[in-house]
Amino acid sequence: MQDSVYPETYKITIEPDLKRLDFSGELVLSLKTNSPVTRVTLNVAELAIMRCECRLANTWSGCAFSVSPDFETLDIDLPEPAEAGLEIRIYYYGRINEKMAGFYKSTIKTGRGIETIAVTQFQESDARRAFPCIDHPGAKARFELSLVTDREMTPVSNMPVESETSLKDGKKKVKFQLTPVMSTYLLFFGLGRFGLATDELDRRIRAVLAEGMENGIHYSLAFARKALHYCENYFSFPYPLPKMDLIAVPDFAFGAMENWGAITFRENLVRYDPQYTSVDGEERICEVIAHEIVHQWFGNLVTPQDWKYLWLNESFATFFGYTIVDCFHTDWQVWHEFLESQTAPAMNRDGLTDTTPIEIPGGSHVVINSSTAPIIYSKGGSILRQIKDYLGEDEFRASLCRFLDTHSYGCAASSDLWAAMEAESGMPVQKIMNEWITLAGHPLVYAERKQNSLFLCQQRFTYLPAGRDQGQIWPIPASIRMYRANGKSTEKKFLFDSAETEIELDDDVEAYKINDKQAGFFRVWYADAENLKRLKEMTKDRILPETDRWGLEGDLYALAVSGRIHLSSYLDHLRWCETESEPLPISGKMGNLHHLMLATQKNARKTVSASATSHLTAALNRVGHDPEPGEPHGISRLRNLLLWQASVFGITGITEAALHRFEELAAGREVHPDIMRGVMQAGAWAGDEKTFEWFTRRMETSASEHDRINCLRAMGCFSEPAVIEKALSYILQTVPERNKFIPVAQMASNPAAVPFLWDWYKESESALESLHPIIHERIIAAVLPLPGLEKPDEAAAHFEKYLEKSPPAADTIRMSLEKLDINHRLRTRADSYFT
Repeated sequence: MQDSVYPETYKITIEPDLKRLDFSGELVLSLKTNSPVTRVTLNVAELAIMRCECRLANTWSGCAFSVSPDFETLDIDLPEPAEAGLEIRIYYYGRINEKMAGFYKSTIKTGRGIETIAVTQFQESDARRAFPCIDHPGAKARFELSLVTDREMTPVSNMPVESETSLKDGKKKVKFQLTPVMSTYLLFFGLGRFGLATDELDRRIRAVLAEGMENGIHYSLAFARKALHYCENYFSFPYPLPKMDLIAVPDFAFGAMENWGAITFRENLVRYDPQYTSVDGEERICEVIAHEIVHQWFGNLVTPQDWKYLWLNESFATFFGYTIVDCFHTDWQVWHEFLESQTAPAMNRDGLTDTTPIEIPGGSHVVINSSTAPIIYSKGGSILRQIKDYLGEDEFRASLCRFLDTHSYGCAASSDLWAAMEAESGMPVQKIMNEWITLAGHPLVYAERKQNSLFLCQQRFTYLPAGRDQGQIWPIPASIRMYRANGKSTEKKFLFDSAETEIELDDDVEAYKINDKQAGFFRVWYADAENLKRLKEMTKDRILPETDRWGLEGDLYALAVSGRIHLSSYLDHLRWCETESEPLPISGKMGNLHHLMLATQKNARKTVSASATSHLTAALNRVGHDPEPGEPHGISRLRNLLLWQASVFGITGITEAALHRFEELAAGREVHPDIMRGVMQAGAWAGDEKTFEWFTRRMETSASEHDRINCLRAMGCFSEPAVIEKALSYILQTVPERNKFIPVAQMASNPAAVPFLWDWYKESESALESLHPIIHERIIAAVLPLPGLEKPDEAAAHFEKYLEKSPPAADTIRMSLEKLDINHRLRTRADSYFT
């Protein structure tokens, strides 16, 4: 970003042609300068610049200009030095692309058939594909947008329409109100034959989606209203815009995007369909809507001064997305879901030697991809949960209000937030958080009791030996739950900020559990066998809370995968978990057993499968085959997972019940949405080519994206080799680009499909390279870590070479190669353990 030139106002007029898939543009850019300038540099990508002018003495004069495609810059040379108010006018031309980035094409189904729409997606640095700009989050400005469109089109942007003027040839010019000061990546515009729906109680909130689909949106509008009011109250700052649109975009690489006042979503994340939306689908809709509404403050009102502070946006939106859902649906126990879907994947990703800090260095261009997202979103959100637990609710909230009020309509760095937290709480927040966001990785706390002293030491946790003993020390906001002889327990909180420490224990402490309620982002290794045995007994008797039972099992599995403890020690621990009845710990152990089954072979796989079968049968006997009215959400979520695993492990009785439901579904009868996915997966596992054809027909005819995604997941669950081959071909040739990774990721957890994936990837690589980068990366991240075990040396060599020719995918490739190495070592150890 130029230090001497700052944008003030962009006046943009764009005329798209949805038949030719191109657009013409006119930009008038008002700039301020802090010294005389003779050259202005803007960002452009894939735009044809026709003419540049500047206003001097109230006269427009032509300017020489040059474009550098490699650097994505437009240099404009001024006829004479200019300062104070400077205006530049640019005439340009661009293509409406099909890359799901910049200004791009999508399609919607209406009563008239398939119709083209065009929408924008600018984060992180793709606004330059739609208009010349200073495309940096710190270069905030105001935007005055006009769209020239066919009269039957509905244009949408961040602000309400200010005026509409009829033009000749069936056209109209729609001018939108001037925006507040904001960053380029938050601008949105789109047009198509859209239908509109407005919330009945808060007219600021609208939905924009394909004509005829409005009746599926009222659930989301109502929850958006609740989330908006929650944020206005919690942050003590009114929503600054006069409207907030929820816009359904069929072709979308990401899940949603927080454009200020014009939030875009994948259709299944904004449209609730009672016939097909399961309880976990309902939770996901609410969480994503809340996430994007939080961004209207964290990211839009206060924006990171540089991309390395992107975590300030995403971590807060992740954390508060769950906070808001929990506020209105406490019975859903979404913080258990947070541990499973956010904290656990973040720790798995962060346990690699090749990880990255939350605040990623070199922030001029930080890309959210399969490698960085678990850190920026999930680890960051988990660290916020940790610091909130340390500070307390009142201090945490007050500090956020102070931060937002101080930096509203401006930009901020991480240090600004720590200063606000420290000022409100009086606690050493800067000391704690600077280390947590700038150090890569997370700690392993080693604990050993000697009489009435508890000795603790910390080192970095990694799955591979190479990342250990690097000398990192984290200031850990730690907690210990002391279980006493009288049956009561007490909690001790302290800041563990040294390599070693010693905690005194009272005589009556019979057992201790470190990281109470799993509030902290670290793993624990209990070295004294007596305490570990007591924790296992407390697991069996369910004295430990379910979050702690989940955390204990997860830490033991991580220690086994890393080679610190024997795999048999982990499997022995599971014997104490056979009577488990709560969804979170059941889901945790079954997920780990499924991974261990995929990573092992021969005798080791038989041993693991026998354990998994035992635990799976016991769990399904507890949750039952069919949903019960009013049952906890966690039970419903769990059952869907277990129905699929029952097919893989061949649990008799359960699979027959699921197949009976699938036969009813195939005959046209309804199946409860909370078991729809599991029933489809079971049907595919037992199915043949006729079953495959049934799924393809349903994909083509279903009007519900929820239903189509269930079908895609099921397509990754076939067990017959010939059908797996057909499904792989179908994925490549027919599945929409935005969804190609869904069945591939499912195949990567399907033991019958795993042997086919590596060869399929090699043969299909040139076609897969043409996909949106995030879609291709997700496929690499699915195919390499476990399917790559079929030919580990070949897979590793292929991608080591690929790193040289494809730098954009380097983060994901390195991550996936390390996961392949971890799984290969795990397989080798398992072979020797279970000969």
